Amino acid sequence: MRSFEIGRITGIPIRLNITLVVFLPLLAWLISREEQLGFYTDVVNELSPQAIDIAVIQSGSTPIVAGAATAVGLFVGVLLHELGHSWTARRYGVTISSITLWIFGGMAHMEDLPEDWDVELYVALAGPAMSVLVAAVCYGLLFVVPAQPVFLFVVGSLAVINAVLAVFNLLPAFPMDGGRVLRALLARNRPYAEATQTAATVGKFMAILMAVFAVFAFAPILLLVAMFVYIAAGAESRTTVLRDLLRGMTVRELMSSDVRTVTPETTVAEFFDRVLTDRTTAYPVMDRGTVTGLVTLESVRGIAPDARETTTVADVMGPAPPSLEPDADAFEALVAMSAARGDRILVVEDGRFLGQLTAGDFTTAIEVLQGLGPRREIDLPDGYA
Repeated sequence: MRSFEIGRITGIPIRLNITLVVFLPLLAWLISREEQLGFYTDVVNELSPQAIDIAVIQSGSTPIVAGAATAVGLFVGVLLHELGHSWTARRYGVTISSITLWIFGGMAHMEDLPEDWDVELYVALAGPAMSVLVAAVCYGLLFVVPAQPVFLFVVGSLAVINAVLAVFNLLPAFPMDGGRVLRALLARNRPYAEATQTAATVGKFMAILMAVFAVFAFAPILLLVAMFVYIAAGAESRTTVLRDLLRGMTVRELMSSDVRTVTPETTVAEFFDRVLTDRTTAYPVMDRGTVTGLVTLESVRGIAPDARETTTVADVMGPAPPSLEPDADAFEALVAMSAARGDRILVVEDGRFLGQLTAGDFTTAIEVLQGLGPRREIDLPDGYA
């Protein structure tokens, strides 16, 4: 899903996902419904020294104004929540590449979060702590803002919502903060990968309970959240297992150095001949020692047979895959490949093309490593595939 940058806070890029652009008006409408306005007004009246007249909130265009302001305020709170994580992570030297706001909340993208249980614990707790702080500030504002019904409704609602956000995020399920808190506590006396798997199992169980409750409560949004939590728990476990398997390995150990290439001048007809001969469906395009693109069988399928002799690879090739140096970390290469949504990474050293690392290379290596058990002193030869 596409995201676009809307600004920076303390140097951290803030990105808005298209799903939030679509969801925000819907959220505003849901909050502006009569039953929701009544519910939040009753709750705020229990907290506020200044009572809100529900008739005023539900009159004219006030409901949509209150709903829109509360929806926007909610995601401001989510942003502050993610900034709490990010600022704390920075204190431990973790680079924050961006914060993305999307339909399910926010994500702080951190590079190389240390696998130290205490660091993860502090970073995980910083988000809920920020939400509690925002809730406390909003609650305090109830005592000082003018006795204007919309102001009181929005501020009071945000006090409640941010408090609930803090509690909800502490549920022991990935990708919520509680899942990371649980993993951090488990990792005090067991391997990180094992702690992750245990925390992921707990998270899946929580997701199932959430889904059952959503079905009986007729809460479709909560059901979607439950599905997301279940999938995210499995993804977190798989990612950690992969990181553990590939720990200490470099791109050089896994890459293929015997890579077939084509030139930009190669015709599509010649390319088809190469595919049949080599049994390879994707070729880096080499121009004067530099890879300038990638041509695949899929990219030439649409070329008519009578045009294959005159159409060259340069006319149909896609962009070159990402490149890394041979001594780069293997897991980082896997992450880069995933981020590029491709199936290979080029290996380049001092501008010289050495080979490539494909999804197939990773699959083979992972199967071997899983068969051998935890990697200790396993030396794979250069060009292993």
